[in-house]
Amino acid sequence: MKKLIAILLALSLMLCFAACGETTPDTPDQPQNKEPVQDSYSFTYNGKKVALHAPMTEVIAALGKEKSYSESASCAFEGLDKTYGYGSFYIQTYPIGDKDYVYSFWFVDDMVETDEGICIGSTLADVQTAYGTEGYNGSNAYQLTKGSGQLTIILENDAVTSIQYVIIAE
Repeated sequence: MKKLIAILLALSLMLCFAACGETTPDTPDQPQNKEPVQDSYSFTYNGKKVALHAPMTEVIAALGKEKSYSESASCAFEGLDKTYGYGSFYIQTYPIGDKDYVYSFWFVDDMVETDEGICIGSTLADVQTAYGTEGYNGSNAYQLTKGSGQLTIILENDAVTSIQYVIIAE
């Protein structure tokens, strides 16, 4: 469990540093003050779809009130980055104007899975059946891209220990 928490913390810090390195809050596909286009990854939880770039108001309406919440000044966008905890997964948002959109989500236990059926604890063979070998580094990670999103799956001893989705900010 400590390793999982360390991996999640490291991934979150990498996302923050990557975002803080941006020289402008705009991305070619997601200019400020425009609704983002949903062309990327999603997962389904209790029959409710959660997608990258989705308006967070719609996600909250579908999932209900979060179990935990935090916010901090965004270093890549104007406004606040917000993190919503739902027990088995977390969602981080980015602001555009007065609206928040899903920037990333990550799983913390085996109670939630990708739309392809992969969860924390799945085997390497399960992941290869679901995703093939493209994006696999041959050692301990998958990194797949779909539209404007990226899926990262970390494995340890041929078992999934981390699943994270994030938008690709250019």
